[in-house]
Amino acid sequence: MDKLDLVKGQVILLELEDECVIGEVLHIGGKKTFVRMKNVRDFQSNVPIAGNQDFYSSEIRNIKIIQDVEPGESESLEPRAESGLSSKATVESTTRINLEDIQETYDRIDNHVFIFQTDIKYHDAIKYLRTQRLIALGMEEVGAGRHSTAPSLLSIATPDRIYLFDVMWMNVPKDLRAILGDPKVRRVAHNARLVEDVLRHRFQAPLGKCFDTLVAHISTTNDYDDQREVSIQECLAKYLNLPSNFFDSNIRYNSRPLNETQRKAAAKNVAFLLVLQDYLLHEIMLEPFYRSCRHYGSSLAGDSEHLASVMKLSKGRNDDLNDIERFRLNIREKNDDNDDVND
Repeated sequence: MDKLDLVKGQVILLELEDECVIGEVLHIGGKKTFVRMKNVRDFQSNVPIAGNQDFYSSEIRNIKIIQDVEPGESESLEPRAESGLSSKATVESTTRINLEDIQETYDRIDNHVFIFQTDIKYHDAIKYLRTQRLIALGMEEVGAGRHSTAPSLLSIATPDRIYLFDVMWMNVPKDLRAILGDPKVRRVAHNARLVEDVLRHRFQAPLGKCFDTLVAHISTTNDYDDQREVSIQECLAKYLNLPSNFFDSNIRYNSRPLNETQRKAAAKNVAFLLVLQDYLLHEIMLEPFYRSCRHYGSSLAGDSEHLASVMKLSKGRNDDLNDIERFRLNIREKNDDNDDVND
């Protein structure tokens, strides 16, 4: 899209030259030269920006609608206007994660639990993690695998909590090793070979079965010219449509003590992994399977003929089973990365 209907009341995300902000549309300037927003927050830090803010077309690189306004809900007396804010701005209709999910994720990031010793906080975390059957995990400063100078943090996210274990100080205790290798737990990681290599050879903590979002990305595309180590940031921008400058790649984790900015950045690196896995698995990899389920599910209810339905329900007969497609992994065609798999 090169134009976008903006209306008062929409919550939008603006990618600027060096930052990204989220807020509610208050006014579209004359000749579409700027957009005025209220309740603005810095999208990287979730810190509020006081007062109404004007953002001009010359500084906007990308616009995404986070939450639209239902017809008739807008208080604006202005008609819906095509923004056309800038010829250089890429405009996309929506992110694939809604405002409520974004806020819940920020709450988990802000309320992360930082653990650097085996105290009561550590034991409470272990007690809780033993009740979980799906976790996301990541590690910082492990780009060289087992040869990394100082692996720093082991981050574990669940649907409602994020824990940061400072393995530089406390190693990986036995209870935590048991959770990492528990066959009853399903794990999600990005580029898990680095995490596995470090855990196995530096901390004697082999990793159990793991859904790797990098492997999911590679295995569902035919773009064999781009089989590289795509970062978690790139995957989130590609699949969840989050801003490409959402993360600060300059933050390092090998200094001590860690400040709040460093800890929140580490929490952010794992905060969206479970959502990403869900999207990759259910919207892309299993899309042909769900299509077969929809087709089979409506095969009886969709037949308006009473007699035909009686025949279909005759004992021993279910010819619709013959129409179920054999499962195959959904492989995207090359260069169709922007297509919606559900179209």
